[in-house]
Amino acid sequence: MMSSNNNSFDVIIVGLGPVGSVLANLLGNYDLSILVLEKSKEIHPAPRAIHFDGEVMRVFQNAGLASKIRSIARSTHKGMHFVGRNNETLLVRKGFEGVGDQGWENNWYFFQPDLEKTLRAGLRRFSNITVRLGENVTHIKDSDSKISVSTQVDLSEEESCYEGTWMIGCDGARSIVGEKIPSGHDNLGLDEKWLVIDLKIREGSIRAAKLPDYTIQHCDPERPMTRCYISSLRRRWEIMILPGDNIESMGQTKFIWSLLEPWLSPEDADIERAQIYTFHSLIRKEWKNDHIVLAGDSAHQSPPFLGQGLCAGIRDASALAWRLGLILEKKVSEKTINSYVEERKSHVREFIDLAVKCGKTIKSGDPKLISKYFQEGTETPTNVFDFPKPQLGLGDWVKGVSPLGQISPQFLSKDGFLSDNYALYKFIMFQRHDLKRLFSRRHQKIIQNWGICIVKATMDVEKWLNLLGATAALIRPDRYLYGIASDFEEVGILLEHFECTMLEGEKNRRLH
Repeated sequence: MMSSNNNSFDVIIVGLGPVGSVLANLLGNYDLSILVLEKSKEIHPAPRAIHFDGEVMRVFQNAGLASKIRSIARSTHKGMHFVGRNNETLLVRKGFEGVGDQGWENNWYFFQPDLEKTLRAGLRRFSNITVRLGENVTHIKDSDSKISVSTQVDLSEEESCYEGTWMIGCDGARSIVGEKIPSGHDNLGLDEKWLVIDLKIREGSIRAAKLPDYTIQHCDPERPMTRCYISSLRRRWEIMILPGDNIESMGQTKFIWSLLEPWLSPEDADIERAQIYTFHSLIRKEWKNDHIVLAGDSAHQSPPFLGQGLCAGIRDASALAWRLGLILEKKVSEKTINSYVEERKSHVREFIDLAVKCGKTIKSGDPKLISKYFQEGTETPTNVFDFPKPQLGLGDWVKGVSPLGQISPQFLSKDGFLSDNYALYKFIMFQRHDLKRLFSRRHQKIIQNWGICIVKATMDVEKWLNLLGATAALIRPDRYLYGIASDFEEVGILLEHFECTMLEGEKNRRLH
């Protein structure tokens, strides 16, 4: 519950990048006091992440921000093309034209400063959120009852002190919060230096206008690289640094334009940023220590070849916020946070593993690798692949085969209504028939206590339920499918199973 002490909070979030901002926007709807600490006074002016997918746009929707973010992002259905040294197509991450199964277009490109500005503006809706900019965390002490935090204010000698019940580290790969959770990393096999070049296209550039309006991965061992179409105003090149390269010269303007010469010249664009990054494929072994929890890059790091690094962090925020809300409302045990770690660690591993495979393909350009990574086990070999839809690790969902524990679809009606809007970031149960009046008092109490919105299925939802062989489906606030029921009797059993899982933490139990 909200604290009356100006320096005491229910949740302290360290880091106000996209992950911390989304987490705060989702938590803002709960009766909690939230402090966000960010060491920088201003939004970083250069682009960093450039892509999110339809599932992440759905998270923005559940945070009440989709319409604003849609206005600063560009959707695309063109996919991503992997080409060989002779420009032959080796592999394609397919696109999808129109609205996908998340109720939004499947792929979006954006300028990160615009995204961060929009997410931070969203925080101004909530009187229970306090944001402190220019405060660098210098000390964290975790006791049995409270977490104490000291900060240095705007690089001065001035210090501030706060205390919180929970602390969430959204402060990136060099997380100071992560230092309170001593553990190693699982390395999934990629650790490389790449030069990242962001260009601002000059108005009227004919050469830029002729370039493809989709991302191309140049799978050439002599000079592996990626070139991304962000918008008509911005493009990005990512160029692998080879053993014989002089790193000091790589960032020099003359050398950069020599690399870009086949496509653009200084007359076509200005260099907005050129920076050398080390791309990692790491997952922390531990994400939690008592009341300290990690999310985003502080918990895992993905190479950028799949465009899923930011997406993974936003999924973390969506999976974590509703659990924190229920814990601090004293509806569930603190152990519920363990299921967040178990679910997300398994889920993010599949995306990072695929990104590593993409990276190895780009480095080699070897069709044999493509066959091994993308065609093995398929009945009909294809050079087209899509984002995976992993099943969550052990956690708060009914044990069973997919799509249980997978992201659920969102349904768009003919009049433009999106089905999550029945109850944004809350539990929803879709039912084939209107069964409210048939529920027992016990089941009605479960529905009321947990704020489950009961919705009679539309025609499209009924088609989905038919595919599942179900009369009802229970969907979590993060929109992952908790469980299904095949008849009315099973609906009651499903509700009882849900309450038992939430109260007792009996993770991943079967329905029967």
